Amino acid sequence: MMGGVLFFAAPTTAVLAVLVWRFADRDPAVVLLHAWLARVGVLVGSLLGIAGITFGVWGIRLANRRRQCTGLALAGLLISVLSSVAWSIVSIGFLNTTESLLQNYGR
Repeated sequence: MMGGVLFFAAPTTAVLAVLVWRFADRDPAVVLLHAWLARVGVLVGSLLGIAGITFGVWGIRLANRRRQCTGLALAGLLISVLSSVAWSIVSIGFLNTTESLLQNYGR
């Protein structure tokens, strides 16, 4: 479930990065606020991806211990890994956008 949320948040964040670059206010205080909010958002998304992977591995181990089917836990692990990769790529772009704005207009 967490991986699915992150999977849908990644493209939305990519669009947000473009919108921030194009339409954001260039006031130094606003640019600084955008930079800090981007950092916090990337951290929260990364923690969500790590938690999804951890729960997926934990579910597989638990299912193996109980001799149950591991399909659901494996699917959760797969979507969490894929969404974490997508989130990492988008996060780099989003942080580059906000840091560029901060460098050009923030100080």
